Amino acid sequence: MDLDGRSPARTARAEQVSDVVDVIRGANAAREAVVLRGGGTALSIGDAPERYDVCLDLRGLSGVVRYEPDDLVVTVRAGTTLGELAAVLAAHRQRWPVETGAPDRATVGGVLASAAIGPSRLRYFHPRDWTIGVQAVLGDGTLTRAGGHVVKNVTGYDLTKLYAGSFGTLCAMTELSLKLAALPERTLTLRMEAPSLEHAYVEARSLIARGLPLDALAVLHGPPAEAFGAASWTGLWVRLAGSTRVVERLRQEVSARKPFVVEESDVWPRLARLPVEADLSLRLAWPAGSLEPHPGDRGGLLYPGLEAMHVFGIEDADELRALRIALESKGGALIVKRAPAELRRAVGTWGTPRSPERIGRELKARFDPNGVLAPGRLAF
Repeated sequence: MDLDGRSPARTARAEQVSDVVDVIRGANAAREAVVLRGGGTALSIGDAPERYDVCLDLRGLSGVVRYEPDDLVVTVRAGTTLGELAAVLAAHRQRWPVETGAPDRATVGGVLASAAIGPSRLRYFHPRDWTIGVQAVLGDGTLTRAGGHVVKNVTGYDLTKLYAGSFGTLCAMTELSLKLAALPERTLTLRMEAPSLEHAYVEARSLIARGLPLDALAVLHGPPAEAFGAASWTGLWVRLAGSTRVVERLRQEVSARKPFVVEESDVWPRLARLPVEADLSLRLAWPAGSLEPHPGDRGGLLYPGLEAMHVFGIEDADELRALRIALESKGGALIVKRAPAELRRAVGTWGTPRSPERIGRELKARFDPNGVLAPGRLAF
């Protein structure tokens, strides 16, 4: 698969863990560069690779290895899609409470490697918080395991947290052991029209400040909101989940002060898909409780409580640079997730590194000493 105008010399498809070991070990010996491919939903994130010799397709490495419903734990191969996993778990009224766009394509390994963000983050936090063990192949072909198969078995330094957000530059994950949660008895979504992005954000923050156990919050602003049934250019959606009694009590509390209406359609998968399907998608982050600076009336999907926003409408490089500078001056960030290669090259993907580059280089040298795994994709 091409990346920013670069094509691999060949594609290797893994069906077994041994295939991953063999491909990476051979690439290490030949000093080739390998880019990992899962469902492709986050493959566009990152700078152009310095070298790109082999595309290692992990989609064939799928399926459940071990499932223990009574312990709320499942071990799956990394190429298993979220949709496939959900179908297996639903038979026992369970789920992995991680939500992202295109679950029919997004793989469990890719979701962790890209630190994917979605509506479920408000209540269930980061995918790494629901991952207790990882089997992975390092850049020299060494097969490793971190963590365990049961929650109480996680000891020592948790490499899962290190692998999360590494975008395939430190290891190729092959199996993941996941914590599970019960499916809620009832789920209900409420919607409120808002006159502006700021108004919707303030209302969302007030719900958070009241300590209500909300399941998800989202604000859709600009032209995309019209396609989601918002009469104005801004809509605020609130998801409630739990027992029928709890959901009804929360509905009354949320609606007591503002004119919320029940949303009849399942809007959350559609919202989560927006950043995945957009030709141009930026991820903006603010300090907690702040919405300044923001990109004005450009179309965007905001997750209050996460202080993260996906913006779809800025194509000018100078405007992007200015917005990144303004965000970083406030402690925020701007990441170019999806963009034409020319625009990405002009502004870069990551902006100013959030952690010292020296640490990143040392980690890369330890886990991938010969720079086999996606060299140049991250900012070290």
